[in-house]
This record gives sequence, C-alpha cells and structure tokens, in this order.
Amino acid sequence: MKETYSPAVAIVPEHLRRLKWNERVNRGDFIEDGHRGFELWEGPAGFRADSFVKTIYRKLPRQPAVAGKTS
Repeated sequence: MKETYSPAVAIVPEHLRRLKWNERVNRGDFIEDGHRGFELWEGPAGFRADSFVKTIYRKLPRQPAVAGKTS
C-alpha cells in the first residue's frame, strides 16, 4: 500500500520574514512548527540560521506612523 506524504506548510504572517542563511539567531525569533504554526525561540542564540533544522523567522521592524499632511 502506497502512502502519500503531505508535509504541513505554514502560512507565513506578513509581520514575519525568513532569516537568511548567514544571519544569527536571537532569542525572540520564531521557528516554524508544522502543526501549531509558529512558536517563539527561547533556546541559545548566536548560531547561524542555516545550521538549524527548522526554518527560523524574525519580526519585521515596525514602520513609523505617517503623520497627515498639514498646510
């Protein structure tokens, strides 16, 4: 009997970005968990993102609020 494998693919929220291979992982980054979505990384920091098995994401910086045009 042939079983089909369908990995769970998480949809990345707009406020997260995937770390590049050479970026260092910090506390407060997120890891992709196929079943629960994303969870906060609370492990050791300082290693490169490509040395970890799971994909690691970081929050995008907040955009400053744009003030309305005054005349």
